[in-house]
Amino acid sequence: MGPSMRINRLVIAGGILAALVPTALLGFGYTMKMRQLLLDNTIEQEQSFVSEAAIYIDRVLTDHRNALQLAADQIGAQSMDPAAATPTLERLRALFPLFDRILLAPPDGIIAAAAPAVAENGQSSIGTTVTDRSYFRIPLQKGTAYIDPQVLIGRTSGQPLMAMGAPVKAPDGRVIGVLGGTIELDSVTSLIRRLTLGRTGHAVAVTREGVTVAHPNAKFLQERFSFASQPIWTHIAGRQQGQILGYEDEAGNSRFAAFATVPATEWKVWLSQTHAEVDDEFVTRLASSAIWPLIALLGGVVLSVLLSRLIARPIEKLQGTAEAIAGGELDLRAPTDGPEEIASLAAAVNAMAEALRQRITTEQEARSAIERTVTAYGGFAERVANGDFSSRLEVGDAGDLERLGHALNSMSGSLGLLVGEIKLATNQLGSATAEILAATTQQAAATSEEAAAVRQMAASVHELRQAGESVARRTQTVVEMAQKTENVAETGLQSVEETIRSTEEGRQRLETLAERVMNFSERTHEIAELNATVGELAEKSNLLAVNASIEAAKAGEAGRGFAVVANEVKELADQSKAASVQVRRIIADIQRSAQAAVIAAEQYAKASDASVVTSRQSGSSISMLAGRVSEASQAARQNLVAAEQQQAGIEQIALAVDNIEASSAQTVSATGQVEQSARSLHDLSQSLEAIVGRVAVRHGT
Repeated sequence: MGPSMRINRLVIAGGILAALVPTALLGFGYTMKMRQLLLDNTIEQEQSFVSEAAIYIDRVLTDHRNALQLAADQIGAQSMDPAAATPTLERLRALFPLFDRILLAPPDGIIAAAAPAVAENGQSSIGTTVTDRSYFRIPLQKGTAYIDPQVLIGRTSGQPLMAMGAPVKAPDGRVIGVLGGTIELDSVTSLIRRLTLGRTGHAVAVTREGVTVAHPNAKFLQERFSFASQPIWTHIAGRQQGQILGYEDEAGNSRFAAFATVPATEWKVWLSQTHAEVDDEFVTRLASSAIWPLIALLGGVVLSVLLSRLIARPIEKLQGTAEAIAGGELDLRAPTDGPEEIASLAAAVNAMAEALRQRITTEQEARSAIERTVTAYGGFAERVANGDFSSRLEVGDAGDLERLGHALNSMSGSLGLLVGEIKLATNQLGSATAEILAATTQQAAATSEEAAAVRQMAASVHELRQAGESVARRTQTVVEMAQKTENVAETGLQSVEETIRSTEEGRQRLETLAERVMNFSERTHEIAELNATVGELAEKSNLLAVNASIEAAKAGEAGRGFAVVANEVKELADQSKAASVQVRRIIADIQRSAQAAVIAAEQYAKASDASVVTSRQSGSSISMLAGRVSEASQAARQNLVAAEQQQAGIEQIALAVDNIEASSAQTVSATGQVEQSARSLHDLSQSLEAIVGRVAVRHGT
């Protein structure tokens, strides 16, 4: 064991640990909870900010889109007149100043009116084509207002823009143009750029493809930086809103964020902050609240010192008394004052000291008597060991030692008688062991010869078992091959039956189809008769139109209108006649096709009948083959059963021979051991005769 520690120090150490461990556990739990609460509050605040920003941007864009649609409806009522539409464009721009420019373009995509007509750089957008712009193409094609989610670069201003368009519809509902509006991207994203949180928090907006829309670093917007390859994209792609507990930004900093989606454009907006800033704030708060755990720890230490003094003083007094008693001062007693447990311990120590003093006195007196008796008994034992069995002890009144003395005297007399009997027995044992040794030598030789014969028989039985196993394996192979052949035959028979059934079903369906074709052909005759009637009516109408034209010519100016009608009737009659000729040609083609289909159906029916006959013949052959294979398989199984029974018998014989061989080997081994034991017994009897002879001589018999 290592060096021990004083009890007052143990009590102080225990008190410190009792105060330190809960304080440390509470401090650690409070620390982790405080950091998590700080992180949760911050990320919830971020979520609130970005959600409100996304809703605000969506509302602004939606309001501008709706206003653009109302203006487009007013322009549509004016039939796309650029001069009449210009005041409407200017009023719309005055009411919605976020519009950088409002454009009106007909379906050819060339701008016909704009507000303002001239940009700040002096260039006019009138006459510019916008056919390649989505905000023009989609409203023109779909007839609905559209907000382009992509960031555009203005052709006249050169600034990043976002655009929207609304279809201009005529009173009859036709799309006759598109009214488009552009908004400087900076006007829309200024709110996003103003979103900050702490020292490192900033907001970012990207399109649904990940291209930068707003970023504190203007370089990202100028270079159209794509976040689709950044780690954050795996968290926000395909989601409308949520929180990201950790990711690495484009600069490699560890950040957390909350994001939301602008419904009108599907832009992703997120507000993020670095973990390092949250950790710094957490450390600051933790440092300001760390004084209370230290005060609790100090109080625990003070209480531990006071408690150690109260407990350690009585124990130290008891310790001094115990050490003195251990040094031999058996008359010294411990004080019994102090706490109840320590007083009880002191009383027990005092009782132990008194009992120890009395036991030591008694043991000293007994030790002297025992030493004298042991000396006398030792001399007696030496005489008996030297062969003097006539010596006897003088036994006094000493309790257990008296009984031991009488027992030793009886033992000495018994040993004298036993030595005489042993001498006689050893003489007889010598003669018997000599006879046993001769008999066991002969038996060992005979047993060795029997073991050799058994080993030869075992080798022959093992060869027979191997031959039986080979026959069984070959029979099993034949059975398996027969079973596989039987299965193949059954499968082939099933396939033939399925082929016959499928062929008959196809033949029936084809006959049904042929009947329908014949019915259809008969109907074409009725159509031909109706077509002939239509042709006759066309001829009569043509003749009637010619007569009407003649009568109209006779009537002069009054019959001009009737002549026009007659001419139309004539043209209608010609068209009816041409149509009847075409119908007659189509009907002839249909009739030829129907006849060909019927002939083909009859040929297929004949071929199907022949195929059914052939398939049934094949089925009969396969069925016969399956029967033969089944008979062969049954015979092979019977052979396998017989082989297995034969092999079982051989196995039993081999097992019996193995048992006989093992028994024979054990017998040989046992016979050798018996022979060796007989030799040892003979040698032992001779040694015993010599020993008994020496003892007897010393005993004087």
